[in-house]
Amino acid sequence: MNFADKIQPWMLIALGLCVLLVIVAVRGGVKAAHKARQVHRMGGNTVRTLITTTVIGGGQWLILANSADWRVTAAALAVPAFVTAALIVRALTVTTTEHAHVKGARR
Repeated sequence: MNFADKIQPWMLIALGLCVLLVIVAVRGGVKAAHKARQVHRMGGNTVRTLITTTVIGGGQWLILANSADWRVTAAALAVPAFVTAALIVRALTVTTTEHAHVKGARR
């Protein structure tokens, strides 16, 4: 009696289910790791945003509290607003174009 004669049909089904379970577990682990990286990246961006906001707000508060000149006050309020507006416009602007390719047409 050799090894192939000892294999029962239920053993093949169990082996197939085990392989399927391993595949599902590995794919789930990969997806979970990808989501964890995204959350970690978002958390880092949130912390950097909060720190930058605190620095800019603190600088504005110091300038506004200690300056009587209207030009300094205007600059303290306008410069961060300008930088923020430029970053938002850059983030929301679409910079790619899609061209339809026609057979036989020149590029």
